[in-house]
Amino acid sequence: MDYVIVVQAPAYAVSATRFSTESAFAEHLKALRQALRPEFSRLVLVAPVLPEAIYQQQKEFLGTLDADTDEVVFVPAFPADVSARNFWLKHAKPLWRQLQRAVAHAGVMHSGMSTDIWRPLMAMANLVAWRKGRPVVFIVDIDFRKHSWRRYHLGAWGIKQYLVNRLVHDPLKFLQCWLAPRMFALVLLKSASMVRDFGQGRKHVKNFYDTVHDTEHILSPHGLAQRQVWLADDAPPLGLVYFGRLVAYKGVDRMVEAVRIAVEQGANVQLTLIGSGECLPALQSQVEQAGLGGHVKFVPQVTYGAALFELLEGVHFSLAAPLTEDTPRSAFDSMARGIPIVAFDITYFKDLAQASGAVLLAQWPSALSMAQQLLKLHTQRSEIALMAARAVAFAKDNTQQIWLDKRIAWTRALALAALPGSDVDGQRVRKHDH
Repeated sequence: MDYVIVVQAPAYAVSATRFSTESAFAEHLKALRQALRPEFSRLVLVAPVLPEAIYQQQKEFLGTLDADTDEVVFVPAFPADVSARNFWLKHAKPLWRQLQRAVAHAGVMHSGMSTDIWRPLMAMANLVAWRKGRPVVFIVDIDFRKHSWRRYHLGAWGIKQYLVNRLVHDPLKFLQCWLAPRMFALVLLKSASMVRDFGQGRKHVKNFYDTVHDTEHILSPHGLAQRQVWLADDAPPLGLVYFGRLVAYKGVDRMVEAVRIAVEQGANVQLTLIGSGECLPALQSQVEQAGLGGHVKFVPQVTYGAALFELLEGVHFSLAAPLTEDTPRSAFDSMARGIPIVAFDITYFKDLAQASGAVLLAQWPSALSMAQQLLKLHTQRSEIALMAARAVAFAKDNTQQIWLDKRIAWTRALALAALPGSDVDGQRVRKHDH
């Protein structure tokens, strides 16, 4: 039987058997496929198709899988840039048939919430699996409930767009999350508050961390000891870093403004921005106009691993200033290298702060609040050393392998339960008769 995973993140078919997708996700698929042996014969990925032009721009940063060697098969769903009209006129019916074929051979389907209600790939997949009686692993990795309010508060949305989202889009998302614990076998929510509110005590609704770092990426005890000595030294500039996409909702402009305020108040800080994206020219202009050339430097995107770790060696803190709810994997990547985080107090970072003790919270979306945290840290280096130790310990307890093992154990139980007449944990399980 197959393990079918349906996602909204696009992939690109390089050949009849090979496809490319975001590099960290590609590595995750490989690890997931290995962990699913021997119960599942293949991993089948159903996803939108990345446009050719974007693939050509990004291909050196993408990961590639081969169906023959990796046993991961890509099923193209529809063009990622298709209009809503053309989706329903040209692609919806063929997609429905594709999903039925994929689910027919599935032991388990891994899906989630449709955030795009005009091209509801995930909702269609969930409905097909439910009708076929296949167990569904329903995953939501962002708490969407304050998204519309944040957009309106920031001025990114006018009153009309805000009302459309609050009265149409948000209720449809809420309905999917309300139905999931009542319809599906396993519900994984990357938010403790979502587990509480939607799960309401149900044991099959669980909080999870979707990490990609492994044990080999975690700072060694010797490396941590050396790092703590360096962190406690008041002499070096306070090193700050952001690594990831330079896009508007990441709030990188707020980080630059926080640095400007901190420097104006006498702090010696150095921010390194690692990555590329549509906001790069605007950020470079912001740095130049603020006279921060000596305090902010730009580094092109690098692949995850040794190249990135080398750039992180002289860093005290990682910054995160998301303007909407976000669950960046870079948070765990930072902690794995002994780098605590200063972040806006969105739901995800509130949860991480409580769980890890390695996150300092600034008030969303205030650059001034972030600057105030930086000013405090500039004179409290011993506290940074303690937070670094807590960051490494938390990363060690939440590696990709640990969370894969948990998910695989849950998934194997679902696959066994899906067999007609199975008896799992003393309960007779029947397949839906659809």
